[in-house]
Amino acid sequence: MSENQTEQEAADAESQLEEENLSPPQRSKARRLGCALAVLIWFALLLTPCALFYLAANGEIRFDHRDVPQPHAHPLLLVSLVSEAADRGLRFESSRIVEAQSNSERLCVETAVRFFLWEYSGGNQDVSYCDCYQGEASDADWELVRTSSGPC
Repeated sequence: MSENQTEQEAADAESQLEEENLSPPQRSKARRLGCALAVLIWFALLLTPCALFYLAANGEIRFDHRDVPQPHAHPLLLVSLVSEAADRGLRFESSRIVEAQSNSERLCVETAVRFFLWEYSGGNQDVSYCDCYQGEASDADWELVRTSSGPC
C-alpha cells in the first residue's frame, strides 16, 4: 500500500506541476498598461524618421479644423520648416476656437505661432493673434470682423 501511496503522490505532484506550467502567469493591469505605453513610444520613435522625411519633402505637416472659417489660415496643428537667410528651424502653429456663442453668430479663433530655431537672428519671434468672425452657423460665408494681436 505504501508503494501505491508514493506512486499516487508522485503522480499528483507531477500533474500539479504540469497545471502550473500550462496556466498563463497572472499579470497586473499596471504592467500591461506599461507595456502598451512602451510599445506606443517605441512605434513613435520608429516613425520619427518617416515624419522628418515627409516634412523635408513637403515642407509642412498640417492638420486642419473642420468647422472654422478659413481653415487654411487657422490650422489645428501645423509644423513647417523655416529656411530663411538668418533663421533656420521649425515653426509650430496651432489654433483653437475660443469664443463661440450658442446662437453661433460670432466665432473667435486664437492662433499661436511658436518657433524652434537652431539658427536665428535674435529676439523672441513667438506670436499669438485672435480673429473674430460673424455669420450664420448654417451659412458657409463668415465675415472677418476683427483681428487683434495677443490672446482673445
